[in-house]
Amino acid sequence: MKIRDQFKWTILGIVIGLVFLWFSLSGIDFDSIVDSLAGVKFFPAIMAVIASLLFMLIKAWRWSVILGPVAHVRMSLLHSAVYIGTAANLIIVHSGEVLRAALVGRKSQIASSAIFASIGVERVFDFMVVVTLFGVLLIINPELPEYVTAAGFIALFLVIVGLIIMLSLFIPSKMRKQLAALLVRFLPEKFSEIIIKQLKHSLVGFSALGSASTLINAFLLSLLQWGCIVGAIWLSASSVGYTATFAMVITVWILMVIGLTLPSSPAQLGTIQLAFTLGFSFSLNETQIPFAASVVYTCCVNIPYMIIGAVCWLRSGGISAQPDTQ
Repeated sequence: MKIRDQFKWTILGIVIGLVFLWFSLSGIDFDSIVDSLAGVKFFPAIMAVIASLLFMLIKAWRWSVILGPVAHVRMSLLHSAVYIGTAANLIIVHSGEVLRAALVGRKSQIASSAIFASIGVERVFDFMVVVTLFGVLLIINPELPEYVTAAGFIALFLVIVGLIIMLSLFIPSKMRKQLAALLVRFLPEKFSEIIIKQLKHSLVGFSALGSASTLINAFLLSLLQWGCIVGAIWLSASSVGYTATFAMVITVWILMVIGLTLPSSPAQLGTIQLAFTLGFSFSLNETQIPFAASVVYTCCVNIPYMIIGAVCWLRSGGISAQPDTQ
């Protein structure tokens, strides 16, 4: 991503984040927020931090499973790269995927395009989990707000698109060309160009798709991974004295995941707050508690990610560091 594009993307993210933050703060009693934050319970907040750290560990573990058919990469390298990529995303949205692919590719002497393709596989598994939990949410509470239902169907659409792209790797080249032409016809030009380019240069990164055991393990780890974030959301609410229901927590998480596909401001400020506010609103009439919980989540999850990611980046020596020789 060019510097000019990064700047535009960041500015757009800040604008969207401020708009989301404005909606989150609409009609809020600031004194109540301060009171809720002043009385934050220490134990749930610490447990939210631990849950967020477990998320990163499992995410690195899942990545090692997906990369397994391609090459063996040290778990410590993947764990560090995941933190670096996440921290980068929390500053300039969607920049972390390119950064961690380049970092791992450089240090492990694997083509960065193959590494980046494995990250594409990760995204499909992420949205598969969203669709799965959205289905559970529909069973628990069939009468969901329209914005929650819309978010769930957006996730379903993204899963279908991802599966079509990955399945295209296993069909004859003539049919693959026809699929590429179809993508160009129905998808935005820049989006279709990115997809076609990845299909051409990143086939090796999709090697995990040829193993049923790898697919099952990756999906189970995806469930476990995102379960940690769901737990962090519940613990954030608990830390401000509110016991959220399973449906409310899943709703917040779905809105958060879908919202983060858009450009967002640094530390995802605004996006997280709106997800909490909307996610709790269909069962909770007031917005002070959800907003306070979102602040706890930001402090216990996103801020530690940014700090640890910065430390990992400094320790790694960056992309220009010498590749591993083992």
